[in-house]
Amino acid sequence: MILSVNGSSRVQTAHRLAISPWKPTILVAEDSADSREMMQVMLETKGYQVLPAENGIRALEVAIRNQPDAVLLDLELPKLDGLAVTRNLRLHPKFRLVPIIIISGHDPSRYRQAALDAGCDDYLLKPISFASLDELLDRFVPRQSGRKLKSA
Repeated sequence: MILSVNGSSRVQTAHRLAISPWKPTILVAEDSADSREMMQVMLETKGYQVLPAENGIRALEVAIRNQPDAVLLDLELPKLDGLAVTRNLRLHPKFRLVPIIIISGHDPSRYRQAALDAGCDDYLLKPISFASLDELLDRFVPRQSGRKLKSA
């Protein structure tokens, strides 16, 4: 992109391309704007591209359109809860192997098995330990890959 500043031209390179030719993409579906933004900032500092969604319907739309490398879903999303989003995504062949992690403040002893039965790969308890989230993503999502650059 060429910009003109006070009559002079300069070339500006997109910052994300300077970091890496490919960044893994994480869909973050969380109805709390503050929590969604906090997770987005944390994930971006760890080298991920983040696709935010504020409800379950939007999460499905964003996921199908962009095919993220992993999905983080709040259990109690408006319009369609995290378990329903998971079941819907698992119906699509391209989402059979995409890691899906439920994030919830609900007791894992009561909800973890339902999440796994719906097709989730793991269950993370709120308040989120960013060290635990980072560990999960390291296990499920490679940060360096020979894959081609994803279009924005």
